Amino acid sequence: MKLKTTGVIALTLFLSMSMLAFNLRPTQASPETTLYVDPAETKVNLDKSFTININIENVADLFSYETKLGFDKTILEPITIEEGPFIKDQTTSPIGTFFLPIIKEDYVYVACVTQGNYPGVSGSGTLFIVTFNTSDTGESNLPLYDSILLNPNVTKMPHNTIDGTVLVTIVGDVNGDGVVNVIDLSIVSLSYGTFEGEPDYNPEADLNEDGVVDMRDLTIVAMHLGQPDT
Repeated sequence: MKLKTTGVIALTLFLSMSMLAFNLRPTQASPETTLYVDPAETKVNLDKSFTININIENVADLFSYETKLGFDKTILEPITIEEGPFIKDQTTSPIGTFFLPIIKEDYVYVACVTQGNYPGVSGSGTLFIVTFNTSDTGESNLPLYDSILLNPNVTKMPHNTIDGTVLVTIVGDVNGDGVVNVIDLSIVSLSYGTFEGEPDYNPEADLNEDGVVDMRDLTIVAMHLGQPDT
């Protein structure tokens, strides 16, 4: 009888330890849904236009959304807002989406809703695209705020946001300090003769973006030497 009791106790202890070991196994956290500006950093010359994407990552069952994107109105002017392909091209709704972009004085407001009682879209992709003109030099933050993501049950979905920045410079201003001078010449000179992909290649010094830092880039800086941030 004692032997049988000892066996039962041993079996109980074994099962208890097995369950404890199972519960202590590390679990892999689910990826967090993130709404972000892409690219995160943009550098553009004055009087040029540029485009940014507002992307979403690791979302499940996205039915509708709204968000605001801020900007410095003394530097930037939004000119177009286009719907991205993420929901538009993947929704099973035969009538697609209702996309509403509004340009305000210092932010853009965008809302998008799937039309009809249909499932949301999962994965990662581009929600919308904004094109800006530049009106002055300087740096502008591009904050995402007041954002709402909803599933088909009209339940808010938790998410993170990552803002962007844009630096508007004058031609030849390699380091973005608002003046074209010997510092910019020196930066280009330090990468002179390098090709894209090489260790010393500096994309900021490749002013004509042809994949090599050479005399053409030095000439661009030289032609604008002495120009201030005006």
